[in-house]
Amino acid sequence: MSSGLYAALSGALARMETVETVTNNLSNANTPGFKKDRLSFAAVLNQATQTNRSAGVNYAYIPDKKIDFSEGVTIQTSRDLDVAIEGKGFFKVKVGEQEFFTRLGNFTRSSDGKLVTRSGALVLGSGGQPIELPDGSINIDENGVIIGKDGEAGRLGLFAPDEAQLVKRGSGLFSYNGDSTAVEQSSDAQILQHHLEGSNVQSMQEVVVMMTSMRGFESYQKAMKNYFSIEEKTNEIGAL
Repeated sequence: MSSGLYAALSGALARMETVETVTNNLSNANTPGFKKDRLSFAAVLNQATQTNRSAGVNYAYIPDKKIDFSEGVTIQTSRDLDVAIEGKGFFKVKVGEQEFFTRLGNFTRSSDGKLVTRSGALVLGSGGQPIELPDGSINIDENGVIIGKDGEAGRLGLFAPDEAQLVKRGSGLFSYNGDSTAVEQSSDAQILQHHLEGSNVQSMQEVVVMMTSMRGFESYQKAMKNYFSIEEKTNEIGAL
């Protein structure tokens, strides 16, 4: 495959990948706690490793998807167990024996009185243990301290994992490529009760990216058609 055709093909595939990523972002524009994905592109030179090849091939390169952890807007609610994080930090939850991080704070009370996510994951306190909720109304202060009618009942854990080691697992959860039990507490995050963090997707920005990518895909597609047309004519001339 020629360098020009390879560049056009890989470029078209790269734009298709961007459209798929943007489509997923847009579909989650109203999903609380959602963090958008972003792809960046670079023209790189693929140097041949074989000793009998000295020429490289230019192609469009797609690195791994990166998660954009910028904060979404906060949305006011009326629920005592809705909490948003202001600043850098994550809640830690437990599903079975596995721990996850999340910024989605639409918590609820389990049948046995524990603080859990909507999917039933245990929300862990600052000491890494499940939180037992008191009966009645609950106040949660900016430091995550849970206060019931009889006083302090626990404290939400706010953790500061290395964001580069977080992997999306769906439902607002992130697994951690490392020892999650060793992740330290966040020192610059606060809790806002009766609020949720919204998606950080900016719809108009995503639409612009999608339109640009679709135009790019069409351009690469046209370039490939032109290449095949030229190749066909060249073969016809060569057959004379």
